[in-house]
Amino acid sequence: MSMERKETVTCPECGQEQDFIVWHSLNGDLDPEAKQQLLAGTLFHFECNNCGHRSNVNYGMLYHDMTNQVMVYYVDEDSVEETLATMNDAENKIGIPMPEYRKRIVTDQNALREKAIIFDQKLDDRVIEIIKLIYYSNASKQVPDANINAVYFLVADGKYILQFIGDKPLSAEVPVEMYEEIKRDFAEQLAAVGDKDALVDLHWASDFLKRE
Repeated sequence: MSMERKETVTCPECGQEQDFIVWHSLNGDLDPEAKQQLLAGTLFHFECNNCGHRSNVNYGMLYHDMTNQVMVYYVDEDSVEETLATMNDAENKIGIPMPEYRKRIVTDQNALREKAIIFDQKLDDRVIEIIKLIYYSNASKQVPDANINAVYFLVADGKYILQFIGDKPLSAEVPVEMYEEIKRDFAEQLAAVGDKDALVDLHWASDFLKRE
C-alpha cells in the first residue's frame, strides 16, 4: 500500500505556508497518478501559491512497483547502512519471502526517478549502469571542461537518453541495440553475480567490469 500525508511547507522565498503531499511509501500500481509524477520528475516539485517560487521538497520514501517486483528506497547517505540492515531483516519480520524482488537503495531524487523509469520500461538497471559508465568515461575525456559529476538515464519519445550533470548541458542518445548487445554480451557474468545488490550505480558498474 501507499502511505501519504499532508505536511505544511514554508516557501523559502516569501515565507508563505501551504499544504504539500509527502509520500513516505508510494505503490505505483495503486497510485498510478503519483507514479506518473515520479516518472515525469515532478513528484517533489513545490510551487508557492503566493509568490510562484518553485523548488523541490526533499524527503525519503519507498517506491514499490508490484508489476515489475521492485522496491526502491530513497534515503540520505547517512542512512544507507541502516536501510541495508532493515531490508535484509524485512522478509523475516513480515514472514513473506520475496525471492524474486529486486531491492535498490538510492540517495538522490534523480536516481529514484531513474530507477522508476528503468523498471517501468522493464529494463535491467545493471545493464544501464554499465552503459552509463561507458558514456561517462568517454564524455569526461572528450569534454573535460564540462566537469561531469553525474549521469542519469531517461526515456523520451521511445528513445534512450543520458543526461550529464556538470558545468555544461550535455546529453546523448543510446541506441536500443546497444542495450541489447551489452545485455547479451554480459549475460553469463550478470547471472553469476546475481541481482541482489542494493546499491547498483556507477561504482557498482566499475567494480563489475573490474571482475571481468
